[in-house]
Amino acid sequence: TYCHTVGAEFMHIVDTEQRHWIMQRMESVRSAPDYGREARLQLLSSLIQAEGLEKSLGSKYPGTKRFGLEGGESLIPMLSEMIQRFGSYRAQEIVIGMAHRGRLNVLVNILGKNPSELFAEFEGRVQYQSSGDVKYHQGFSSNVMTPGGEIHLALSFNPSHLEIVAPVVEGSVRARQERRNDKVGDLVVPIVIHGDAAFAGQGVVMETFQMSQTRAYKTGGTVHIVLNNQVGFTTNRREDARSTEYCTDIAKMVQAPIFHVNADDPEAVLFVTQMAVDYRTEFKKDVVIDLICYRRRGHNEADEPSVTQPQMYAKIRKHPTTRDLYARKLIGEGVLTEQEDSFLVDRYRDSLDRGEPLVSGLVSEPNKSLFVDWSPYIGHEWTLQADTRMDIHELQALAHDSNVPPDNFPLQRQVAKILEDRRKMAAGAMPMNWGFAENLAYATLLRQGYPVRITGQ
Repeated sequence: TYCHTVGAEFMHIVDTEQRHWIMQRMESVRSAPDYGREARLQLLSSLIQAEGLEKSLGSKYPGTKRFGLEGGESLIPMLSEMIQRFGSYRAQEIVIGMAHRGRLNVLVNILGKNPSELFAEFEGRVQYQSSGDVKYHQGFSSNVMTPGGEIHLALSFNPSHLEIVAPVVEGSVRARQERRNDKVGDLVVPIVIHGDAAFAGQGVVMETFQMSQTRAYKTGGTVHIVLNNQVGFTTNRREDARSTEYCTDIAKMVQAPIFHVNADDPEAVLFVTQMAVDYRTEFKKDVVIDLICYRRRGHNEADEPSVTQPQMYAKIRKHPTTRDLYARKLIGEGVLTEQEDSFLVDRYRDSLDRGEPLVSGLVSEPNKSLFVDWSPYIGHEWTLQADTRMDIHELQALAHDSNVPPDNFPLQRQVAKILEDRRKMAAGAMPMNWGFAENLAYATLLRQGYPVRITGQ
């Protein structure tokens, strides 16, 4: 159960129910469920997509930076299963945050970005309405169909600084949850994909964890995926990268379960993905998947990694891809033939060359109630003129109403004095101060239907 391609850390969790839940899920199937033929072929298909895109981009645009997913292709079947499973739980939106590694693959094979658009970006044929960005930081959104209905996917634009996207995602999710009156986090779900070195090294990760269960910032739990390729740019020795045993140890500060899984075992990846989604859905807490993989090429495609990691890359060059390993396994077990495997590879490559969208569940006419139309905010003038006037009688009524305490609510002495002074300000008997004016501004926004959120000290 615990000593093959899945390793679980959960004994640091204080809650007995959560520990027993994980033990039961893993030990009941010895961490190796018997997946049927259809599920296994779907896994292979996802791996073909992940590998096929990288090979195509590598041959079309050799030496061009793309920060490929090669070595970590299991991220694609993982995300695909995660989205479908959250959809079966009736989630309506998933917001994803990630850095550069594998982003182009996620855009095309998960969110359904048209490959022809990506090719145009590589060839410099895209004109942006506003300031542009590198292609591996671009965001995207789409709707896909799941067993529970249509779901909206949003991949956040990457703010460039490693891990800064995590609080951006959490804030976006919290706002979407409040717009949907989703008080427990069933309808909008955050997924954040990290690098192993950055996850352990960037302080914003710990800050985000520390806020994950607070009243003002919690989002019902985040699924964290660490794309652990065991090297941070050129640093691979643990004693140079961190002081903890695992890069994921910091997640123990919020008692999040941590599932380590070998990316070369796609069925183990599928099992851990399902368990992580179910845990988050059941307990509304953060959960971490440590996807142990490798980086087949350099930090980017113009980098020669054998200069700094000669022994590691001597092994990697001889190591078969995850797709090859899994295809051999399925062929050996009689699940498919070599000819069928070749057909699947050729079919994907042909679709890619035609520039067709490659996500089968992509919704061509999306349900617009699942997302906000951002188009009015694109390319507008910064000096937008607006009429901010308000009727004086309505202002006076708001000023009075916002400074009347509820019945039978005893006020502390200084607070009572503040409200008394503000009522005098509203009546014109006392000059207004900034605190009164600021609260009145909030009141006018609320009266017009704009939500106001104030957090912090």
